Parts: sequence; structure tokens; C-alpha cells
Amino acid sequence: MKKVLLVELSVFDRMTPLASGYLQAYAMTDSVIRSEYAFDRYTAVAKTHRAEIVRDLVASAADVYAFSCYVWNMGLVRSVVSAIRETKPHAQIILGGPQVMSQAQRYLSRSDERTVICNGEGEITFAQYLLALTESDPRFDAVNGLSFYRDGELVTTPKQPRLSSLDEIPSPFLTGIFDSSYSIAILETNRGCPYHCGFCFWGAATNDRVHRFDEDRVREEIKWVAKNEILFLFIADANWGMLSRDVDISRHITDCAKEHGAPNVVYFSAAKNKPQAVTKITSIFQDANLISSQPVSLQTLEPASLELISRSNIKLSAFASIQEDLREKQISSFIELIWPLPGETLDSFKRGIATLCENEAQTVIAYPHLLLNNTPIYHNADRMGIVTRSAGGDVAEARIVIGTKEATEEDFVEGMYFFYAFHALHNTRSLRTVSRYLVKRLGMRYQDIFSAFADYLRRQEAEDPVLSYMERSVREADYYDVNNYGLFIHAVLHEHRELFAEHVLKFAQSQDWWDDGKVRALLEIDILNRPYMYSNTPMDVRTEDFRSLRVLARGPRSYTVQVPTEHVADLADAVQIQGMPADGVFTVDHKRMQYPFMPTQSADHSGSYCHGMIEKVGNIIPSWLPASVLH
Repeated sequence: MKKVLLVELSVFDRMTPLASGYLQAYAMTDSVIRSEYAFDRYTAVAKTHRAEIVRDLVASAADVYAFSCYVWNMGLVRSVVSAIRETKPHAQIILGGPQVMSQAQRYLSRSDERTVICNGEGEITFAQYLLALTESDPRFDAVNGLSFYRDGELVTTPKQPRLSSLDEIPSPFLTGIFDSSYSIAILETNRGCPYHCGFCFWGAATNDRVHRFDEDRVREEIKWVAKNEILFLFIADANWGMLSRDVDISRHITDCAKEHGAPNVVYFSAAKNKPQAVTKITSIFQDANLISSQPVSLQTLEPASLELISRSNIKLSAFASIQEDLREKQISSFIELIWPLPGETLDSFKRGIATLCENEAQTVIAYPHLLLNNTPIYHNADRMGIVTRSAGGDVAEARIVIGTKEATEEDFVEGMYFFYAFHALHNTRSLRTVSRYLVKRLGMRYQDIFSAFADYLRRQEAEDPVLSYMERSVREADYYDVNNYGLFIHAVLHEHRELFAEHVLKFAQSQDWWDDGKVRALLEIDILNRPYMYSNTPMDVRTEDFRSLRVLARGPRSYTVQVPTEHVADLADAVQIQGMPADGVFTVDHKRMQYPFMPTQSADHSGSYCHGMIEKVGNIIPSWLPASVLH
């Protein structure tokens, strides 16, 4: 019997290798394959040392290696494949996944006819590929969806039609392929996306028909996840909430969680044009404590950019409706942007963030623009003036966009500093009351406040840890790392908390608007209101410096403060108040939903935790309660 090893090198540990599971499950429906092959799977985090992975793969003594290839692991995959080829020259290797599809000239070698690429959906092509290998002289040209070299010439066979009946793929959850050793489960209930966003290549089925798995099967898979106590559930559909059944399936997830105690957290990509369904689903998960914050993927607010990236058919009004509904239901949300997209200028990027602030956006995250293979922007990169740089070291094969026709490389850098300043100031609520007053009462613009703060930070001494973090992140493209933004929050709200508080104060004192006496009082509110990421970060407010607010008492994680009558309206406009005392005496309670900081945990753990918490900042912002409530 020949051995097939399915290899997945992922971002997260102990995550179900769904692609490999599907490939194996479908291939084993063929009697010839069942009699000729034995299957095994190898999973590792992509940050695992290359030598360890190579050692394990070579020791597996497989005849066929099948690699799942993505932007985050492709550098590692290429070096591992090269090492396997040196030690096992007769092994057959197949590469699949969005990074290699339709990229044969880039990833195949003329001198290696035993390595092939799968173009498109993999189940049928992979099974036919294995059947071809049972012949003494494999005829890969008879297998649709393959690219390979033969006699020094590159051959690409016709495209393999997509599976319209997804239930032809047996469930790897329900057929015993997966066991209970995972902590993260990926669930796919349908495939395909009707949109054609320029930056996206979703499962090789963008701008295409959506096919669905049978609902009873999906429900059984969810029950399997719950019974096996898998804590985290990622719904891998492109538009969760697009199908009417998604609401009922969401209820089923919560029912299973109540019965079995798992999953504990659910993640999903919301439907683009179904605000009511998305809000209903988020409410269902929120009521069951399975989700604490809803992503709203705007990407950009600039009309010219939306047109260029073929996203103008996704209504901004739908996103606005989602945001309004979530706010009314007191469900946390965060806005996702991408910087820079074609058509976006530095000014429009800043203006878009300001617009979101004016519309009560709780948290806004501007992710880097990854130039993904096979996307419309990838194919039109020259026309759009796309400039990139590498990121992710030798593990990934990431290309970060740092320039377009509308944004120079200098604009990109300024935009990144602007975002870090915004992230530190707005997302942490460090100047919320003051900035709202400046915008609403004095007619200033949010983008000017954040730009001024970015300029202030960049004028600090080179060894300043806040500035050096920003400089290093921009210089070395560390923002590509999923934990980078979270580690920045860890720095400004924990590790260098007092220093950052001093930066905020000195920044305010350096501005023309500091002469407004109202500003000085409102800054004291912001100082008290600045959240703590961890339950054991020392309370750091120097109340002896206050001139307007009277701090009457301090508790283990709280302050009792009297707010003068003339500032109560601004307080109510900006912070989380639960009742209005007649005497203006509040207890500012910082004991919310934080976990303690654990020095033994890795930096990645702290970064992931802080990023998750800042996305649902409403859960850690202190509550302002009438003092009589707690006393």
C-alpha cells in the first residue's frame, strides 16, 4: 500500500485541518483508492522550526505528499518541499491552495516532473490524481485541474468543474477522520461568494454561485464539535447570514453549546448585504455568551476606491444599519478597514476614520493590504500602480502593498503612523471625552486631532518605547503579524501605561485648545475612564493633580469621584453611565471582564488577548455608577 501524507502548516495550533479532511474523505469514496492507499495527516504551526518539520515529514516515509499552500506558509512550504525532494527524489508531491492555483510557472521546476499543482477546488482533482498514480506510467494530462512539467514543457489541463453537490464529500467530522484532540474547529456550510472584491480570492470561488452542504449534515457536525468539547468554532463561509437558514443554524450552535458546554466562542464573516440577519445572528450568539464583538468589514469609505475594487455593489447603508442595530442592542462591534486600497488617498483614509468616529464606531482596525495571488488587484497591479514589500520573514510569502497610484510610499508610512496614533488614542478611549468636545463644540476634525497626536509621538526621543514600537513596526512590516496591534495595546495600556498617560497629557498641553478650561476638566474624566486590559495592572491615576473633579475614595479596582454639574452632560455623552446621581458622585468601576496578566505566557498570547479585548472594548470600559449603588 502506498502512503499519502496530507500536510497543513497553519497559523493556529490544534485546529482541524479541514482541507485535508475533505480531500481524504472524498478520495476514500473510491474503492481503488481505498485498496491502494493509506492516509495520514501532518499538522504544525507555521512558526515551528523548519528542521523539525522536515525531519517529521521525511520520517513519515510517505509516497505522496499533499501540501495546503497559503500566503502565511508558502515560504516554509517551498523550503520544506525542496528538502523532501533532495532526500526522497521519487516521492510524488502535489501543491494546492489559493497561493499556488494558476501559478505553475512560479512554483514548478522544469527539472521536477514529480511535483504538480492543483488549480481550483481540490477534491475531484486530488482523487483523480491518486488514481493516475496507480498506473505504471501516470497520465496526468487526463486529470482536469492540474499543472505539471512533462518533457520540459509546462502542461495545464482544463479546469475542473466545481462540485455542485457538496454532500458528495463525506464529513471528516462524522466519518471518524477527525478526533477530539482539537481546540479549534473550522465549519463550512457552503462554498462560493457572489461578490468579486478586488483584494479577495475566497476559495477560488469568488464571483461565483454559492453551493451548500445539507442542513441536517451541518447540524450533526455542530453537535459533534460540541460533544467533543472543541472550544472555538470558525464558520468558514464567506457571508454568514446570507442564507435564511443561517439564523436557525446559529440557534442550533447555541443550543449545542448550552447542552455540552462547547463551543465557547464563535467567529464568522458577516454577510455583506444582510444587516437584519447579521444583527439577529449576533444577538443570538451574544445572548449565549458565544460572541462579544461583531466585525463590520467596510474596508474603505472612499467611493472611488469602492468602484476600483468592485465593491460598490455592497451597500454602505447596510453596514450603517448593522452598526446602528448593534449599538441599540448594546453589542460590541469593530470596523475593519484595509490600508491602502487602490483609489484611497491618505486624506480619504483619514477622513474615512473620522467619519466612523462621528458615527460612534467603537473600535476601528486598519489591516495591511496583502496582495494575494489571483485577485483582480494582483492581475491589474501595474495599471493600479501597486508597490509592495515582503513581510512575514522566510515562513510566509506575503507581499504588503505600500503604494498605489493614489498613495505614495511616503503617504503609506504617514498613514501607518496615523493609524497607530489613532489606535492608541481612540480605540483605548484615552482622549474620548476631550476629542468629542473639540469636534462637537469647537468644530475641529477628528483626523486633525489624530494627525497631531501622531506628529507628537514621532517627535519623542528615539529610545521612547512607544515611538520605537511604532517605528519598528513600520520599518520591518511587523504589522503583518496578527498579534502586532494587540501587543501595541499591551504596551500603552499595561507595560508602558504610565508613560503613555504622560504622553497624552503632554500632547494636550502642547495644543492650542489646551487654553480652553473645559478641556482640562474633561481630560480628568478621560484619565479616570482609560480602561485596563488586565485585572491586575496597577491602578495608576494621580488624583492629586486633579483640579475640577474631586476624587473622594479609591477602591481595589475603582474610584469614587464627584463630577461638577457643568461637566455632567459631556460625561454622559462620552462614557458608559449606568444611572445619573443627583449629587454627581460616581463610582468608576474598572472591574469588568478582564483576565489577569500572566508573565509566564508568551508575547503572542498577550498580543492575541489584547487584540481580542480591544475589539470588544465595551467589555472593559469602566462603568460609571451612582456611588450609592456600590456603597
